[in-house]
Amino acid sequence: MRTPWSPQRAAPVSDSCAMVPERFTEDLAHSILLIHRSCPTDQCARRKAAVFFLYEQRMTALPRRRRAR
Repeated sequence: MRTPWSPQRAAPVSDSCAMVPERFTEDLAHSILLIHRSCPTDQCARRKAAVFFLYEQRMTALPRRRRAR
């Protein structure tokens, strides 16, 4: 666990903001969001891909509802 006074370690190259995995799972996407929580979504391709993956998973899982008029 990282504390505010512990030195921040650099992420491994495989966890770089620019490297996006070819295949996602929900667990991988959530772990990416935790690791890259301080990255702005518009500047971190890895975080952005994880957010979009989870969004797509959510949209396909929800039944389509008709809007009430």
